[in-house]
Amino acid sequence: MNLASFSLLAPLLIKGITACEELFEVPQEVLQGLLPPVLPFNDTAYDDLIVTEGDFVTPAEASGFTETPTYDEINEFYKNLASSSEYVDVKTLLTLAHGEKIMLVTVSGEKAFKAEDMTKPIVYMTAGIHSGESMGISAGMMLIRNLVTMEAYSEVLENVNFLFVPLFNVQGYLRQSADGRINQHGPNTSGRRANSLWNNLNRDFGKLDTPEVRAIVSVMNDYDLSFYADLHSTDGMMYQADVEYCDNGNSGLSPSIFKWLREEMQPELDSFLESYNHKTSVCIDANDPMDPTAGYYPYFSDGAAYSTNYADHRHIPAYLLEIHAPKPFKQRVLGAYSWVAGILKIVGEKADSVREAIETDRSALISPVPIAWDYVDPAPIVDFDIYNYSVVMNEVLGIEQIIYTDVPVTIQVEQSERTVPLDPPVRPYAYVIPGVWSEVIERLYLHGIEMHTFTEDTTFEVTNYRIEDFEVGGNREGRMSTSGTPVPEVCTRTYKKDDVFIRTDQPLGTLAVALLEPSGESSFFYWGFFNSKMSTHEYPENYIMVPLAEYMLNESATIRAEWEEYKTTIGNDTSGVLDWFFRRSAFYDTEAYVLDIGILYDAPSTGEENLTPYQEAITCVTTSMEDIANSIESDGSAPPESSGAVRGFFLLGWSVLHAIMTMVMMK
Repeated sequence: MNLASFSLLAPLLIKGITACEELFEVPQEVLQGLLPPVLPFNDTAYDDLIVTEGDFVTPAEASGFTETPTYDEINEFYKNLASSSEYVDVKTLLTLAHGEKIMLVTVSGEKAFKAEDMTKPIVYMTAGIHSGESMGISAGMMLIRNLVTMEAYSEVLENVNFLFVPLFNVQGYLRQSADGRINQHGPNTSGRRANSLWNNLNRDFGKLDTPEVRAIVSVMNDYDLSFYADLHSTDGMMYQADVEYCDNGNSGLSPSIFKWLREEMQPELDSFLESYNHKTSVCIDANDPMDPTAGYYPYFSDGAAYSTNYADHRHIPAYLLEIHAPKPFKQRVLGAYSWVAGILKIVGEKADSVREAIETDRSALISPVPIAWDYVDPAPIVDFDIYNYSVVMNEVLGIEQIIYTDVPVTIQVEQSERTVPLDPPVRPYAYVIPGVWSEVIERLYLHGIEMHTFTEDTTFEVTNYRIEDFEVGGNREGRMSTSGTPVPEVCTRTYKKDDVFIRTDQPLGTLAVALLEPSGESSFFYWGFFNSKMSTHEYPENYIMVPLAEYMLNESATIRAEWEEYKTTIGNDTSGVLDWFFRRSAFYDTEAYVLDIGILYDAPSTGEENLTPYQEAITCVTTSMEDIANSIESDGSAPPESSGAVRGFFLLGWSVLHAIMTMVMMK
């Protein structure tokens, strides 16, 4: 492209990134009037917990629970609270590209703000991963204030340490508008689900593409957690419960933790919530949104991509909270408040038993290892508390419409539970990964998985998977997901200095299996980390492959026999025939379609003496113009318009200069 062409194209590019189509806007009061009716909520149990005056009134309380706090209000609230309370500490967990900060708030009755100083159980929670689901943000502000200011919570404060990320998806939250969430009954504004790179952060816990999720996982690495929870609200169908939550089901990953959750945590938590007039259920999605009788799917065993399922792979007791979005915002905030308070109370009281369950699962080294799941067949039949409804033909649109009333009914439905391990692999002794796969090795390191590197060339007999029937799926979270049939092959390979050796007899061994076995639902193979190996780079020409094929048939009885069987299925597909012979010749590169993960099922007789603990590679960091521009803000507040304009002009000038230099060099 020459400079004249660039000048003609630039206005079109500018128009493309600045023009916005006019969309139909709906006032919040209209939207809330269109939602299905809900029964009134008795919130008198909260009379002494809601604060309406003083220094630490939350925006939700001050507005009568119609507003959610802004990014700046969240930051200011916790900074002021930390300044006034010896039990609260605030630190920056991550600074994003434009100066936005993700905070970690620590509440500690023992005034321990470093992992090594904490003696009480540690509960870790995150709010706002889907930033439109904001009730956890306001609930966290209310509860942490009350923990350190109200005598009623003194015992809870004494028994646990609480780590809280008050706003996970900062970038999505900064896109607040009245149009952020369509199925939700308030507040007046909501953020958006994706971050600035259009990632759904609750699909990233396995692959760790985003800095936000990497930061959240780093806390799991740094602290010995007794519990983790991620705070959400629902999207879909109508039902009576307002507080829905779930564990990872009977997935087989952490059986002792599952037993503890079902027998010790859940009954007490349900009872605690009922005392505040909340109705609980498992968190679900409808099998058919237009037909509640078709049953529902509970969020069990969804793989390591998801926050709380990921925690189960790490043997951390975990719950996913899904507050019912069609309930009014005040009811949702208070439901999240009591749910979090109940967990803190119960974990503190049951510190010994939860720790015993964790240590049992960490040391169990389960084998085979569940990394994918199928549905329970037959599905269990359960009671489902919903509201009466009808499905009618909408005369205006000419389509079916489901209309809910506020009349409670109970129906019996299938619970489509996906907790049956699907072809779980045997836990191997170790995996070996060539150092050239630096992206995979980096992600394993970020997960906190223990690794070693070779100090000299070392030869092992290993198993590798050759991927047959390889297919690329659709675009998912900016990656091309893949599938295929893994076929094991045994071969002798020599690994070089700095190649990586990963034993599975470690606390995160189960997670390593889930990430490195190709059949794992959130494996590196599934997410396309090895897609470059899933092709061949050598191709035969017809003029040489045809006579070579004839020569091969004359010289090899084995090939002749295989060809007689195969040729009846291939027909006159010229390229298919030539490829069949090419793949049986030594000219074909047999490394194609081989997953570069060596598997050792037993401890090798020699070679481990050549290992040393893995050290993170030193990378060259180049300061970009974006980095320089980002240095304009550093105080954690939302970037002001003036500095944003400076950054914009600064980067635009650099971009134009860079484009001109590139075109000059091309000439």
